[in-house]
Parts: sequence; structure tokens; C-alpha cells
Amino acid sequence: MQWLADRFYNSDYNISKLMEDIFTSDWFYDEKNIGVRIKSPIELIAGIRRMLPMKLQNEESHLLGQIVLWQVLFYPPNVAGWPGGKNWIDSSTLMMRMRLPQMFNDTDEFNVKPKADDDQMMGRMDDEKIKVYKGKAMGKIGKPINAEISWSNYLKNFDSVKKDQLINTIQNSLLQIKPGYNENVIQSYTDNDSKENFVKTATIQIMSTPEYQMC
Repeated sequence: MQWLADRFYNSDYNISKLMEDIFTSDWFYDEKNIGVRIKSPIELIAGIRRMLPMKLQNEESHLLGQIVLWQVLFYPPNVAGWPGGKNWIDSSTLMMRMRLPQMFNDTDEFNVKPKADDDQMMGRMDDEKIKVYKGKAMGKIGKPINAEISWSNYLKNFDSVKKDQLINTIQNSLLQIKPGYNENVIQSYTDNDSKENFVKTATIQIMSTPEYQMC
């Protein structure tokens, strides 16, 4: 990427032209560069909420989710920020990340307790803003998030899609990489009572896959 560095440090180079060069370059869309990075917790949570706009009855659960997944906004571990990558993943956080869409969509309980780990909490266990997870927010553990999802605009994207093409179309809109599972797996967990229910349940199931963790 030396050409990119040369242009970036060239004061005469127009920044908009630089961005155009990046976004129109073949390497930017190369398969080896797409879907190879694990989403940070904030990217994951914000991505779900942007795709499926929602109102949380308990907004504190949003903070609790950040604490459980080890990324509280504005509280990096040091000036370098969060290490990222595979550091986001362990046996507990992976299961929580994959379960998150289900928790937004139904009455699944938020029954995961944040780790009382000062190293993981960035040396800020005594900070008043972080203490909220020990107090009021911790009181929400064992209770549903109670999110009211606004499905209407999302569902419109699939109005003209035939039912036998729905899963593939939803996958293409949500995933950056080719799924490693068979579509029949998603099909077996969908609600077939109506097209609307099918799209909703298929979407939540696809968001709950490991593939959705990548960007």
C-alpha cells in the first residue's frame, strides 16, 4: 500500500480523490480483504440496532451489554485503544455475541453477569461511571431486555422477493462472507406462518451465526 501512503502524505493530493482511489480499487473489494475482521462489541451492537431500529425499555441493558462484551465506550484500556481481533472472543463472549440478536427480539433473559476483572475493566473498577454495572444495571440481570423492534422498513426490502429466495437474499444483505452452514439449518428454525414471520425469524437466526460476527 505504498502508493496509498505516498498520496496520504502528499499535501497537494485531494483527500476526496484519495477516498475515490480507495473505494474504486480492485484490492478494496478483493475476497481476501472482506469479512476477515471480527466485529468489535460496539460494531456488533450498533450494527444490529441500525439494521433493526429498536427502542429499549431498559437503556441500561445497552451499557451492561458493553461491559459483558468488554468494550465500554470512552473507556479504552490505554491510549492505544482496545486490542481487537481474537481478543474479543472467549467461550463466554462468543456465546453472548451469538445470543444477542435473540435477546433483542424476544423475552430471553439477560442473565450473564459481567466479570469482576479489573484487568478486563481497564483498571477502572472504582470509577463512578463504571460502578453502575454493580448497582442499578446489575439489578437487570435475569430480566429481559424488552426491545421494541421497528420491523416495517426492514421488511419492505423483501416485498418482491419470492419465498424460496428469501434466505439467500437475507444472507446477502447481512453477511460479508459466504456462510458455512446449509440454508436448511436456518429454514428449520424459521416461523412459516407468514412471509413476515419468516423474514423476521430468518433474520434473527442469521444474525446469530458466527458468520455475522465478521466484517
